[in-house]
Amino acid sequence: MKKLFCVMLSLLLALCPLSLCANAAEDGMRVFVTSDTHWHDVGSVNPDGFYRPRADMGQMTSLTPLLFDRFLKDAAASDADYVFISGDLTDDGGDDALDFAAILADFEDATGKQVFVVPGNHDIHMSRDPEDHLRFRRVFARFGWDEALAVHEASSSYVADLKDGYRLLAINSNKDNGGGLITADLLAWMEEQAARAKQDGKKLIAMMHHHLMEHFTLEQRIDGFYILDNYKEVCRKFDEWNVRVTFTGHLHWGDVAEYQGKNTIYDVTTHSLSTYPLTYRDVTFTDDEIVLRSRQIDSLDVANIVPGYSDEQKDMIANDPVAYAYGCQTDSLVSDYIGRFVEPEALIDLLGFAPDSKGAEAIRRIMPDVLIPLYGEGETVEAMAKALGYDLPESDYETVGDLIVAFWAAMVRGDESLGGNSTEGRLFLDAAYALFATKAAQESPAVRALLNARIISVLGLKGIDNIFTRKAFDLILTGFTVDKAPADNNVTLPGYGTNTAGFLFKLTAFFQKLLAFFRTLFTC
Repeated sequence: MKKLFCVMLSLLLALCPLSLCANAAEDGMRVFVTSDTHWHDVGSVNPDGFYRPRADMGQMTSLTPLLFDRFLKDAAASDADYVFISGDLTDDGGDDALDFAAILADFEDATGKQVFVVPGNHDIHMSRDPEDHLRFRRVFARFGWDEALAVHEASSSYVADLKDGYRLLAINSNKDNGGGLITADLLAWMEEQAARAKQDGKKLIAMMHHHLMEHFTLEQRIDGFYILDNYKEVCRKFDEWNVRVTFTGHLHWGDVAEYQGKNTIYDVTTHSLSTYPLTYRDVTFTDDEIVLRSRQIDSLDVANIVPGYSDEQKDMIANDPVAYAYGCQTDSLVSDYIGRFVEPEALIDLLGFAPDSKGAEAIRRIMPDVLIPLYGEGETVEAMAKALGYDLPESDYETVGDLIVAFWAAMVRGDESLGGNSTEGRLFLDAAYALFATKAAQESPAVRALLNARIISVLGLKGIDNIFTRKAFDLILTGFTVDKAPADNNVTLPGYGTNTAGFLFKLTAFFQKLLAFFRTLFTC
C-alpha cells in the first residue's frame, strides 16, 4: 500500500502544471531575511542552570553576537544581493544600536551587499517618545534611508529600489504600546507610493515588524500584540496594490500565511535569530516564482563567547546550538510561562465574560492545573481517565504542560502537524477530556449550557453542541497545531509575473495542497 501511494505521488509530481515542485531559480534577485535578532553585548554571564542564562521564551540574548556573526558569514558567502532585517535589531536600543549599526556597516563595506532594516518594538519606544523613530533612523540611516526614494516623515517609513524591477516598501508599524498599526496618514502615503511604483513599472515587496494577517486561529482576539490593529484593511490595500510578499517578525515563529483577494498575497514571518530553531530565510525572486528556503545555524564559533559559560555548555553551543536553544526554550516555558498558557482570566477575557459573572466563576472552577502529574498515584490525569472509563495512553510526558511545550516548539518551527491523529495529539485529547469533563460534570446544566454557547460562538465550532467532548477538543487543537497551506519553511510561491487569480494558477494551487497532504501521510 505504501508503494502504491508513492507511485501516486510520483505521478502527481510528474503531472503538476507550471513546474510546481521546481528547484530554486538559478538567477533572479536573492535576499537573506532575518528578524528579531535582539543583539545585545554583555560583558559576562552567571548561569544558574545548564540552559541559562536565557530571557523570555528562551531568548539567548548573551549569544546574539555569535549567532548574528554566523548569519552574516553565511550571507557573505552566498550570492545574495540583499539582507533584510524586519525589526528588533537589538534588545533595547541605546549603545547596542550604535554597535550593531557599525557591524552592519562593516558587512556592507566588506561584501558590497546592501542591508535594509525597519524598527521593531524593542528598537523604538513610542510610548516614552513618539519621535523615537527619528533616533533609530539617524543611527541606521545607511541601511535604507540613504537610498530612499521617499520617506514618510511622521513614521520614518521609506521606499527604495532593488534590482530586477523590485521596490521595497519598508514600514514602521509600531504604535505606542508595542503593538502594530498603520495610521490613516501612513496608509495614504503608502497608497501614493503604490501608485508611483505602478507608474514606474516596479513590483512592491513590503517589510514591517508586525503581522499583516493572522498566523494562528483568533490571533488578534487572543493576543493582538503581534498583528496590525487594522490588518484587514491593510490586507485589502496590499491585494489592490499587488504587494505579493510582506516580510514580518515579532512573534519569533516561522510561518507563511496567505490572503485570498483579487490576487493571493503572503505574509512571511521569520523566526527570531536569538531563539529556537535558529533559522533565517533565503528567498529568490523571479518573474515566475518566489522560492523560499529556511536555513538553520547548526554550529557556532565560541572563541569569542562571553565569560561564564562552562566547558560543557560551550561544547553544546558550538556543536549543537539548535539543541541548546531548544533546552533554553523548554526551560523558560516550564519555569515562567506554562501557568499563563492555561489561565482562567485569559479565557474569561477571550470569551467576553465580566470578571464577576457566573460564567467567569465557572471558568475559574473548571480550568485545570496543567502541571498536575499525568501518571502515578493520587490526583493524576490517569486516575481521572480511569474514572471516566478509559486508559490514558502511555508516554514519557509527565504533565499536560510538557505537551504544551511540544506543541509550542512545533508551531515555532513551522509546518506543524500535531492534530488529533498524532501521538501527542491523541494524548492531549484524552488528557484534556479527563481534566475538563471531570470538572464540568460538577457544574449545573445551566452553567454548562452557558459555557457551551459562548465557547462555540467565539471559536466558530460548527456542528458542535457540547464543548466538553473529544471531537470539540480535536477541532480546537487542529486549529492551532496543524499548519494551513502554504508550507512555512520550504515553499515555492507564485512570482509577480504570475496571475494568481487565473484558472491555471488556481489549478496549480490545488495540486500543491494535494501534494502537501500526501507528503504529511507518506514518505517514500
